[in-house]
Amino acid sequence: MIFMAKKVDIEELKSKLRYGVKIWLEFQGEEKNENILGSGWARLLDIISKTDHCSLTYAAQECKYSYKYAWNILKRIEERTGLSPVITSKGGKGGGGSIKLSEWGLHLLNTYNKISAKLENTKKELHTFSILNDK
Repeated sequence: MIFMAKKVDIEELKSKLRYGVKIWLEFQGEEKNENILGSGWARLLDIISKTDHCSLTYAAQECKYSYKYAWNILKRIEERTGLSPVITSKGGKGGGGSIKLSEWGLHLLNTYNKISAKLENTKKELHTFSILNDK
């Protein structure tokens, strides 16, 4: 049985090329580097930072996370770095506590945002030069 190769338009294929880039912050642990902040986790910190007397429930809902998942994100950052990214305060009898970024959390978020902004500039440059299509 002989298979005929389908004729492919290489220029059409070239026009469909795209690229993707993801960044995250890593923390140098005792045994290995560990991821501590990517785009989703940074968004959670960003929402916490922009809301006075923010509740973790509100921030989690804005990110479409469960409360438990959002809390686990914060705990993972603390476990991996040794310092909590947030400061919490308890509410009264009916709850209503609040959360805000600690100095460490603010530093992580600002660092992530600076790197992210530089990456966006690089992506614009790459697009301008159309390096994917040799134009």
